[in-house]
Formats: sequence, structure tokens, C-alpha cells
Amino acid sequence: MSLVARTWEILSSRLPSRMNSLDPPFAQSGPNRRDFLRLASAGSAAALLGLPLRSSAADAEKSADSDGKPINTATGTILPSEMGITSLHEHIPNQTDPAATALSREVAIRELIKAREHGIRTIVEVGPLNDPREIRAAAVASGVNIICCTGFYTLSPMQKAMKAPDFERVMTRQFEEGLQDTGIRPGVIKTRSNQLPIAPVEREVFTAAARMQQRFGVPICIHSVTGCADQQAILEAAGADLTRCYFSHVEAQFGWEKRSVPEQVDYFETVVKKGSTLCFNNFGNWNHTKPEALAEIIRELTARGYDDRMAASMDATWKIEDGAVKLLWADTNEGGEDRTYSYLTRKAVPWMESQGIPRTTIDKMLVANPRRIFTA
Repeated sequence: MSLVARTWEILSSRLPSRMNSLDPPFAQSGPNRRDFLRLASAGSAAALLGLPLRSSAADAEKSADSDGKPINTATGTILPSEMGITSLHEHIPNQTDPAATALSREVAIRELIKAREHGIRTIVEVGPLNDPREIRAAAVASGVNIICCTGFYTLSPMQKAMKAPDFERVMTRQFEEGLQDTGIRPGVIKTRSNQLPIAPVEREVFTAAARMQQRFGVPICIHSVTGCADQQAILEAAGADLTRCYFSHVEAQFGWEKRSVPEQVDYFETVVKKGSTLCFNNFGNWNHTKPEALAEIIRELTARGYDDRMAASMDATWKIEDGAVKLLWADTNEGGEDRTYSYLTRKAVPWMESQGIPRTTIDKMLVANPRRIFTA
């Protein structure tokens, strides 16, 4: 049996199915990392995997004033200073049956351990419907901080008839009670629009996300292949803190409405000058973004003084088909089967350096800018 499988076997037998069923102090404030790991693994797996331990909840509260508000993760809370290298847009996807779920779990834990070995300390899981129990188990087994999300991506027929207050009620319950009856509270809101013009119901979701951000003080992650300026305008009108909004997939060239690279850089500048962040995901996915285009975008925005408004991630996700792992876009990119979480530091960072992107910019994209977005 592999180390990943054995670790899961040990930890899953001890993971609580619902945080609120734990001792009263947990029900009131949520477990800190030390207490959670004590229950989940009696300390042995923590030592084996080198999990970072927090001294106490009291210490966390004491330092929060100088370090920002504690951030909800799948295993309790962390402070912004504990985020380290952070990938802002990742997935631990749901599967369709128990066998596929078990294999997917193996993949997630293995790849997260690999990511941690290559310096990544935190990922943001932005699948609103993904199973928080699987996410929590992967976080415990790997030692990677995983921030979970609330929000809406693909809308059901019933949801397409909802208004902003209806979406707000759903998210409020998740912030106050936890995701899918686990007690795990979200640390980010996920939204999207599919195309331009933005659909009326998508406007309702953006409005609800802005109001939830005001109330609970968390960032907003936006799926933004096209129209990030239009999305930003809706969020701004609804009162969102634009400095804590980040737009993913913006470098996908098929969403540029036929703009050239220089024209797209000018378009991006209208967004970042208002304080929002662009999150690039297509490192190694050169069918959606030509490498020379992505390099020019990052270099030019850096030259214009916006290196504090960019971030990098992988958007790693997969499905299980006939007992095999199918990584997203692996079949359309040479070496695409290598595009998991750790690709960010193993391959994307050296590539950016080879393209003349300053190391100071890269460090901001991976550490300082994600930390700023999550610092309330």
C-alpha cells in the first residue's frame, strides 16, 4: 500500500464528519490546526508529513490585529502570514462513483504532497460544489492549507430564476453554518459569467457576491475568460472591494474579442488601475494562450507599475474515465499530463525567468499579492 493510501486510511477513520459535532469550544469558534490534527491523527501523521502547527487559538487571536483577519481553511484558520507560496485558483474535483472518488483522492493527496515539496503552502479551491470532506482530507494528508469557497458557477434551472437576495441567503448559511453540513467555512466567494453581454441572472450573482464580501470580509474569485472589465463594473456598482477581487483565465486569447496583445494589455490596465488582480492560469496550456503573448502581458504590466496586481496559478483539475485519470487539457498540450499544482513552481517560475520577467514580480505573484488579497 502506498504512503498516500496508508495516510488516507489512517486519517479518514478519524476525520469528524461534521465539525459542529465536536467539543463545545470547536462548535463555537472552529478548530485550530493543532487541535484538529490531534483529533484527526493523534499527532503521528502530523509529524510524518511535517504539517505546520499553530500554538493556540489564543495566540492566533493575539496576532490577528497586526497580521489581518484569520482566514478560513478546510482544517481551521490560518493567518495571512502563514499562506506562503499560494496558488489562487485550483480544484479538487468531485467524481461519479466510489472507485473514481478513491482514485481521485489518491491523485489529489499525491499531487499536493508534491506541491508542498516544491514550496507551495496554500491553494484556493474554487469549485463551489466540490466535496469539502475530500478537500479537508487532502489538506490533512498533505499539509497544504486549502481555502474552500462558496458561490455559484454552473446554475441549475431553479437557480436561474433566483435574485440576489436568494443567492445571499444560500451563501450566508454556508458562511455561518459551513459547507455541505461539514462545519467547514468558506474563505472566498466564486462567481462567473459565461459570455458578453453578461446575463441578468449572472448580474444577480455578482451583486450578491459583492454584498457577501461586505458582510464577511472575504475575497471574490471571478471566472473571467471574457469581459473582466464588465464584471468589475457590476461588482463596483454593488459595493465590492475591488482590491480583493481577482479575475481568472483572463489571458485566454479566445476571450479577447479580437483584440491584439497590445490592445489587451491596455484593456487589462483599465481593470488593474482600479485595484483588482489578474490571475493567470495558462502556463503550459499554450493552446489557449501563446507563450509569447503571456510573457508580453506580464512584462508590460510590470513595466507600467502593476506587478502588485498579478497572480499565477494552474487551475489543475481532472476527471476519472474507465479507471484512468484525465487531466484537463493534457491531451491538447505537449507535456500536459505534468500540469498539476507543483507545475507552478517547478516549470512556470523558471519559464517566467527565462522570459525576462523579474524575480521580484514573480515573488509578488506567488506570495505578496495573494497574501494582500486575503488580508482583511
